[in-house]
Amino acid sequence: MDTVVITGLITVAVTIVGIFGNWYLVIQNKKKEIEQQEYQFLLENLKDFWERQNSLYTETLKVVSELVFNNDTGSEDFLNAYNRFWELYWGELPTCESQEIATAMVGLKDLVHEKKHLEKEEILKREDLKKSLKNGLLQLSTAVRNSSLLLEYSEKIKAKIKSS
Repeated sequence: MDTVVITGLITVAVTIVGIFGNWYLVIQNKKKEIEQQEYQFLLENLKDFWERQNSLYTETLKVVSELVFNNDTGSEDFLNAYNRFWELYWGELPTCESQEIATAMVGLKDLVHEKKHLEKEEILKREDLKKSLKNGLLQLSTAVRNSSLLLEYSEKIKAKIKSS
């Protein structure tokens, strides 16, 4: 009789361990499923923001490039870029820019203003200013690359999936 009781207890213990083990696995799988749904939801909802941010970053690089490399500060292209720079600076970029982009733009604003208001006779100053503007454009370009939220988020997701 003792053998029957022991066998019965072992059977009950194995059954209980199996039930709790399966219950634990179900909970873990449900957590992973919820995380995947959250990631998908976040990606879907941030898609428009990322597209807008990327569009503004691309346009900003084009505008600043025009301001840096166009030596005719009276030309229509330069003046359009100059006006657009300030629209981006004050109006649109602050809605989505990273701190690194903001810092790069602050570094450029005085240089852009100075270039526009230089007299044509100030050739040496213009060349020094162009060097500074090129450095500012390089900093902005680097900031754009480093500030991609989509790239950063993708890297975080990859790391999280690898660690799972």
